[in-house]
Amino acid sequence: MPKISQEIKNTMAKTKIIPVATASKDGMPNVIPFAFVKCYDDETLVLADNFMQKSMKNLEENPFVSICVWDTEGNQSFQIKGKAAVETEGKVFNETVAWVKEAMPQLSPKSAILVKISNIYICQPGPDLGKEL
Repeated sequence: MPKISQEIKNTMAKTKIIPVATASKDGMPNVIPFAFVKCYDDETLVLADNFMQKSMKNLEENPFVSICVWDTEGNQSFQIKGKAAVETEGKVFNETVAWVKEAMPQLSPKSAILVKISNIYICQPGPDLGKEL
């Protein structure tokens, strides 16, 4: 299982809005912008579900996601793929609610989505484009 390196963490921190892609059981894709995405541990991301509708339906049918992060100044870009699990109670959910409320008190997360990372790829143009880490 790939680990989230410090380089990837730094790139994530510089990506203010992170696109997250899901697909239905029939393969119909959906991409939405996320403001609340962070590393939970070195193998897992956590996303705060504040408004998901189509993507949540997709996750119920097909738990796989793809995420892209980039830093245009540092010329870094990574694609992260993994399997999502939706949490609506418990420690991870409570931590996610607190994190979101601290930044934007008017929001009320509906769930925390844990993404166990299966693959990480280089996405910046150049000879290593598409290389799996």
